[in-house]
Amino acid sequence: MKPLSQSRIERNGLKPGSIAPDFTLPDIYGGSVALEQYRGQRILLVFSDPHCGPCNDVAQQLVRSYRRRRPDAANIIVVSRGEREENRRKAEEHGFEFPVVIQDRWKLSRKYGIFATPVAFLIAVDGRTIGEVAVGLAQIVSVFRKEFKRGPLDWSIVNEVSRVLSSPIPRREAFRIAGAVVAGALFSAIGLRRTAFAACATGYIACGAACCNETTERCCNAAANLCCSLSLVCCNGRCCAPTEVCLGGRCRQQIQP
Repeated sequence: MKPLSQSRIERNGLKPGSIAPDFTLPDIYGGSVALEQYRGQRILLVFSDPHCGPCNDVAQQLVRSYRRRRPDAANIIVVSRGEREENRRKAEEHGFEFPVVIQDRWKLSRKYGIFATPVAFLIAVDGRTIGEVAVGLAQIVSVFRKEFKRGPLDWSIVNEVSRVLSSPIPRREAFRIAGAVVAGALFSAIGLRRTAFAACATGYIACGAACCNETTERCCNAAANLCCSLSLVCCNGRCCAPTEVCLGGRCRQQIQP
């Protein structure tokens, strides 16, 4: 057997500017994901493993980064190994809102030239890798911080708050609306979408710019101004159909026993 030093298999990751190998792999919900689907978009490809300790730390950072990503930032795809059900449980524990696919042993890792986890490749819109492969928590977090920058604070809110506080509406209501404006700006700065809060009448609760009836509805998605009937399940910001339940962050048809 040849020593690793004499092996021709790349083990240090693809070089910057390499064409990212294409793939079509099963996801954790029984579907499939292909790199081709993201042609013309930036991709952050993260190789992980459910039994890798540092991968759990990366997963937490992934979730935070994804929630503050801007429309022009990279899409995230996690490539894992092992059993689908185990990976699905892990993804749901961490609250993943992006695709998780499963490679057969190290087959895709071999194409990308590295047999380790966690590692990450940033892929440009032209399908070529950007920079060296990020290996380990520190390097991957560094990529996150560059790719998923926090939005700037919009100082125009000062004028908006001043306008609200000087308006003729009752002081308590003015302070509530002003607080909502400030909160919206801060959410935007740390990566959460700004939400406009409605001034609702008694018996209604604000849900973004909408008002939900407290007795029959709940606020399901303030960013989308979406109220859901109390008889329906709110799943990751969506109202499920009457026969659906929330599984893995998605509305899915309930299976009758």
